[in-house]
Amino acid sequence: MNSSVLRGITSLLIGCILVFWSQRAITYLVMAIGCLFLIPALLSLFSYLIARSKGKEVRFGWTQMVNVGSILFGGCLLLNPLFFEKTLMYALGAILVYAGLSEIISFTGFRQWTRVPGAFYVVPVLIILLGIFILVNPVESANLPFILLGIGGLVYGFSELVSAVKFRRKNSNVEEVTVVEELPADDTSSSHQ
Repeated sequence: MNSSVLRGITSLLIGCILVFWSQRAITYLVMAIGCLFLIPALLSLFSYLIARSKGKEVRFGWTQMVNVGSILFGGCLLLNPLFFEKTLMYALGAILVYAGLSEIISFTGFRQWTRVPGAFYVVPVLIILLGIFILVNPVESANLPFILLGIGGLVYGFSELVSAVKFRRKNSNVEEVTVVEELPADDTSSSHQ
């Protein structure tokens, strides 16, 4: 019972954070991704430098170049997460517009061989409109998934608390029951003889 209430309250808190501070949630997510690039690359590069300082013959190769690139990329994500968010959203918007247009062009080409119903054009047009919306509002559209996740958390938390209250009421009506252990069928037949 207590864990149900705790889950509900936690879900409500997380939902509120995601709905009301979704921009910060995105920023912290981008910074966490930056740490995921930065920390392993730093550790790998340090182990390379330690091996070189101990006199081991280790060449600076592709792995170390990738590590340096990961360090630079992770540092950029940590220092300027908003730039990465906008760049990512612009790229996503452009990809969606391109995908919608290419599907419409494909359907137009198919019309040479067969009839293409108008309903087939609805999804590509919606994809194009979504891409344009993202290109015009990159930051607001980046917040949308977190807001939806937050709303889901609020709904779950509220329903969990309502269920806990209802269950507590039902549970208070239950009387204590004593369980009587029954003997197996074989034991009862042998004891009667």
